[in-house]
Amino acid sequence: MPTSATAAGALASARALAPPPPRIRRAPRDSSPARQRRRPRRVIATRAAGFETDIGQAIGSIVRKEVTLNLPPGRVGLSGIRETFEYLQDPRGFIERRVEAYGPVFKTGFFFKPAIVFGSAEAIEEYKRFEGELPADEALPETFRELHTAYGALRQSGAQYKATRANFGKVLGRAALTHYAPIIARQTRDFVRGDLLASGTLQPGYECRQHCLRSLFELFLGAIPPEDTMMKMYDYNEGLLSLGKLTNEFEQGKAALETLTEFVLQTYRRVRASGELETDPRYFFLRQYSTATDENDELFPDDRVATTVVLMVWGAYIEAAASMGHCAWLLMRNPDAAAKVRAECKRVLSPDALASGNVPIETLMELKYTEACVKEALRTVPQTAGGLRINPTTRTLAGYDVPAGYVLTADPRIPFLDAKNYPEREKFQPERFLPEGAAAGNVVNGETYFPGGMGQHQCPGISLSTLMTQTFLAYMTTTFDGWTPDLSGEGSEDPAYVQIPIVIIDDRYRLKLEKNWQFDTFDAK
Repeated sequence: MPTSATAAGALASARALAPPPPRIRRAPRDSSPARQRRRPRRVIATRAAGFETDIGQAIGSIVRKEVTLNLPPGRVGLSGIRETFEYLQDPRGFIERRVEAYGPVFKTGFFFKPAIVFGSAEAIEEYKRFEGELPADEALPETFRELHTAYGALRQSGAQYKATRANFGKVLGRAALTHYAPIIARQTRDFVRGDLLASGTLQPGYECRQHCLRSLFELFLGAIPPEDTMMKMYDYNEGLLSLGKLTNEFEQGKAALETLTEFVLQTYRRVRASGELETDPRYFFLRQYSTATDENDELFPDDRVATTVVLMVWGAYIEAAASMGHCAWLLMRNPDAAAKVRAECKRVLSPDALASGNVPIETLMELKYTEACVKEALRTVPQTAGGLRINPTTRTLAGYDVPAGYVLTADPRIPFLDAKNYPEREKFQPERFLPEGAAAGNVVNGETYFPGGMGQHQCPGISLSTLMTQTFLAYMTTTFDGWTPDLSGEGSEDPAYVQIPIVIIDDRYRLKLEKNWQFDTFDAK
């Protein structure tokens, strides 16, 4: 579940003005003079101009009373408008350009607020020592706070959050994943060997998102809502990112939350009254939350259980779908890696197990190279920035002053782009996450690899997302020989991307699927 929900909320005021998302795929970097001349003029001007000639920066520094402080290098300007729009246009490029100009700790404007962005190991280690003290929801606008509800972990701190997080372990820990694995395998079999095999195409943005939405409702509720109810999740997401409480998006989001919560609440009460809650394995998640307690050791009320289900589905479905789509595209562009995944999956998974959907977690954990592909995809096409925190009091970080009111964010893209951590950083090399990766110079640890964020609000569901994506790749590579871009209609070689709040392939992108010649030996159900 994405830590970027804090960032998502902060984006609300900029979202409607964001320019169309660019393609993410890039050629290897070129530092030639010709390339330098192609850079946007405003970036060159910003680098050339110091505080003395940058009027916006000079005025902003005075207004924020930071002239005498030792802040990191960079530019905030007066209100961060220029920086915010540049970030929305190309988030990864925005970070990369500033790291090149200023290093791994810099100041900038982030969603119309002054911010310190950092990614050096030293700064991250120091940040971890006080991150837990920072308020949880100060960076969230009113629309997000209301629709995320007081039950949402992103709004919580201290003992309240600690109790909420403890309950996550019951439904996202190893025991829970063991329970979910065969269900995920059966769901994925039906999706890949049912829907995709019949159509011969895949829209990785839309279809993976729909698949994950259905799958997560089944995992967390034991039932898939009617289509019109399930689709309310999209209205809810739009409401969270709305521009204000007077907008139609907010009102529709509020109504969607009520509809979704009521459906979950009625399902929960029905299965509890019937006795199925204690006996039917479909209701594993609800059974765990029926005994969940808060920071005062009081049982969660029914409405909190229902709201938790909605928030957990919302927090996971786009993240898992994005991971599936990115992996499919990266394997298509890296056929050697795709061949290794296919060979591993055929070696580990028997045709009978795949056909029946009976794939336990112990078997899936043998797919080491496939898991490495999922991890490398999260590094190569990062889904999100780090979580945003508001610094409440002046402090120091990495030797610099951080004024009160500044946003602090540990951005995973900074260490991901550092060649000292990941040699040949632009290349897709799953071996980085295997034992031989260290021998090749890769440095993978908690300071260099944190795709789900870090600290008290790091993503609790990244293991579930990885499990779902591994299973998806297992079925895709044993069902299809490969896939290529569908160039018919509005088709394109490479996808455009939706950048906010999670980087995910645009719905218009399509792939043509090539059926595996051995698939006839599988008993597809």
